[in-house]
Amino acid sequence: MEYAFTTVGDRDGILLSGRCTYEDGNRFHDMLRDWDFAATPVVPIDLRFVTFIDSAAIGMMFILANRCREAGGHIVASGAAPHIVRALRRAALDRCIEFR
Repeated sequence: MEYAFTTVGDRDGILLSGRCTYEDGNRFHDMLRDWDFAATPVVPIDLRFVTFIDSAAIGMMFILANRCREAGGHIVASGAAPHIVRALRRAALDRCIEFR
């Protein structure tokens, strides 16, 4: 997995790309550490370049959703391939992520 802080739509956001797997745990925690949830509790995430997501990465998305909720926000995911959206919905992440 690769990530970059960028503009998603008209907001600061996160661009994820590649395979999101268990091996990306350290990068994911770096991303959480570096994101300013107080300033931007609604986190737009561009998923159009994500090719695969495993259960560990789905768990990481739950952690991100919880951090957003604690800050009074939520995740807005855009551009995800249908198989990525299906995986996230099967894990009930559609309860805490807005898909566009």
